[in-house]
Amino acid sequence: MKLFEDRGYHVTTVEAIVSEAGVTKGAFYYHFTDKEDILLQIQDDYIDNRLRNCERILASTDDPLEQLKELIHEALIGIVDYRAQVAIFLQERRFLVGERFSAIKAKRDALDDQWMSVMRAGMEQGVFAPVASPRIATLAVLGMCAWAVTWYRADGALGMQEIAQQMTNMVVSGIFPRPGGAGTA
Repeated sequence: MKLFEDRGYHVTTVEAIVSEAGVTKGAFYYHFTDKEDILLQIQDDYIDNRLRNCERILASTDDPLEQLKELIHEALIGIVDYRAQVAIFLQERRFLVGERFSAIKAKRDALDDQWMSVMRAGMEQGVFAPVASPRIATLAVLGMCAWAVTWYRADGALGMQEIAQQMTNMVVSGIFPRPGGAGTA
C-alpha cells in the first residue's frame, strides 16, 4: 500500500512490491493475479469500511442534520485512520478496469446515494436550505472531506477532531436556513 501511495500505482512494479514485502514472485502470484488485485483489495477494504460506518450513522438517528454532522466527522476522521487508502482511492482508482472498476463504482455510488438521501431528506424537511440539488450538495461536501487528505498534517496546528468540527460548522452554517434570510447568495 505504501508503494502505491508514495510512487503511484502505475509506477509501482510487481518487483518493487515483492521486494518491499520480502516475498517471492511465486508467493505474490499465489495470492494475486496481478498488481491490480492489490489495488482492488485496497479500494474494497476502504469503501466497505466507509459503507459500514455510513449505515451505522444512518441507523442511529432519523435527524438529517445529526446524520450529516456525523457523516462529515466520520469522513474526516477516516483520513487519520486510513490516510493511505484515502489517497490511493482518490488518485489511483482510475487504474481499475472492467469488472473490478464496476464493483468499486457500484460501492462508491451506494455511498454517494446514502449521503444524498441525507441531503434530500434534510431539504424536504426544511432542515437544509435548497441552495443546490441534493446531488451537487453531496458531491461538494464529499469532495471537501476527501481532499483534506492532501493538506491535513498530523503534526499541524489543529487535530482532525477540531478540523472536523470546524468543517462541519462551515457546512451546516452554509446550508442551515437563517431566520428571515433568503438562503442564497
